[in-house]
Amino acid sequence: MPPSLRRLRGFGFTLIEIMVVVVIIGILINYVALSLGRNSPEEQLKTEAQRLSGLIGLAGEEALLSSTLIGVDITEESYGFLNQAEGDWQAMTDNLFRLRTLPEGVELSIETDYRGDDDEEKRTPEIILLSSGEMTPFELKISSDQSESYYRLSGNDIGELSLDHVSPY
Repeated sequence: MPPSLRRLRGFGFTLIEIMVVVVIIGILINYVALSLGRNSPEEQLKTEAQRLSGLIGLAGEEALLSSTLIGVDITEESYGFLNQAEGDWQAMTDNLFRLRTLPEGVELSIETDYRGDDDEEKRTPEIILLSSGEMTPFELKISSDQSESYYRLSGNDIGELSLDHVSPY
């Protein structure tokens, strides 16, 4: 072997070394992308909208299976589930249907034809899920002060839910 080739063999990287570096860089990029994607306002808004839609659907099935009335109590910054016991609405004790507070900046606004008692001492839910599978019709806007788009969750009187992403563009 000529002396010039012997000198060149000692310099440079092997294929294995290059592949290890590429794999490490790929793993680091993956972690950075995942951590940035979860904290965006758009992703938070989508997660909360899907969670609320799923929970209302589950509560509707629970009302049907247990033959009870279940209500959804909605404020601007939280929501919870109530069941009717002895004529009064009481918070559900099941951990799945606990009171949930929305992340900072996310808020709810509801439009419904149902009007409960005006008595402020009694809790009255904005949405009622009947044991027949029906519900009070509603339209719920899930929005964020950090995003121009929002989600619209609507339910009709036969118990169907639909979740739509509304973008201003």
